[in-house]
Amino acid sequence: MEERQIKQKAVEEYMEEHGSRIGTWFSLGVVAAVILATYLLMFSVYLARV
Repeated sequence: MEERQIKQKAVEEYMEEHGSRIGTWFSLGVVAAVILATYLLMFSVYLARV
């Protein structure tokens, strides 16, 4: 039981150090997807107009 608590403590410490990095990359991915979608929408509207 003690060994399990030690492992859980190690996982919690790892997530405190590196968990925010995962959230940062996820947020960057969302922002990039929104920018790409906006670009494709504007480009398709431009092509439909021309």
